[in-house]
Amino acid sequence: PRRLAPARLGHAAVRRWQPATYTGLRFVHDAAEARDCGETTHLHFRETRQPHPLKAKPWEKTGDEANKEFNDRYATTSNHIWTKEEIDHQMANLWQHRPQTFSDRFVHGAMYGLYRVFNFITGYKAENTPVRAVEWRLIVLESFAGVPGFVAAMFRHFRSLRSLTRDHGWIHTLLEEAENERMHLLTCMKVFKAGPITRMLVISAQVIMTPFVGALYIVKPGAAHRFVGYLEETACLTYANIIHQVETSGTPLHAEWSDLAAPNIAKTYWKLSDEAKFVDVLKCMFADECNHRDVNHTFATMSSDDPNPFVYKHQEDALRAWRLEADGATTDLGCEKTLGTKAR
Repeated sequence: PRRLAPARLGHAAVRRWQPATYTGLRFVHDAAEARDCGETTHLHFRETRQPHPLKAKPWEKTGDEANKEFNDRYATTSNHIWTKEEIDHQMANLWQHRPQTFSDRFVHGAMYGLYRVFNFITGYKAENTPVRAVEWRLIVLESFAGVPGFVAAMFRHFRSLRSLTRDHGWIHTLLEEAENERMHLLTCMKVFKAGPITRMLVISAQVIMTPFVGALYIVKPGAAHRFVGYLEETACLTYANIIHQVETSGTPLHAEWSDLAAPNIAKTYWKLSDEAKFVDVLKCMFADECNHRDVNHTFATMSSDDPNPFVYKHQEDALRAWRLEADGATTDLGCEKTLGTKAR
């Protein structure tokens, strides 16, 4: 006689007593039969026909969705959808904060000291930069830049729990920043390949950066945000220089990247047109870094219990992204190869 696997034993028991499971109506003898019945069993949800909200099951992925690089059902925080005018304004205003206090000077010296070492290690130079040096640099930079926002959000989250008080909206902005940097990294990984040395640098940067930012945030949160503001300044300078070289004939980056198509993950995330080029993606990443620079320099001047002034901006970003999605429209960043196509 077949034995019934009791519900209290859960999925492990069903796998151990595989001969029979109970659907609520009758016994079935294997997972395939349970799926054919379309009924709930004690099997793991991936082995049933029950719908999954993220369409994670193989038989739920058909046609274009099965091959889609980045499924927008895997929800990300709504990012600002940049326009050509906004990016041109940022390009013309590459401002840098001048240190005012001792802590400002300390973190400024630390950041720009690391910047010079980073330039030396990656072989980066401002003119005729080798393509491989830029690929290496962007991967390490984005893996490095994705750490502070998450660390700061974690500390503020725990502080809110300990003190039984509100966070005043900072956590959301910090997590959005961390996710945005991670999306930069994932975008780069669709275009570049990371070798063993690059991966070692990524791990080393994370091992060093996490405790440093954490310790700084415990001692002086404003100094931590100032440090990140200086970090983003260097990122803005790097991206502006890379974009200039890509758009300048005769440079190695122009030869390699001027006709390079944007990866699908970037088209979905920044609402770019199907004809978008990788230089359009670089412009979006540049504008994101300018935004992070401004946000962190602002946070550095605020008290920890001041309300976050960027909350309404997130709502506006989400609304704009929703409208573009609903209209089936995209943004256009003015690349001469895509200008006028699906412009909004």
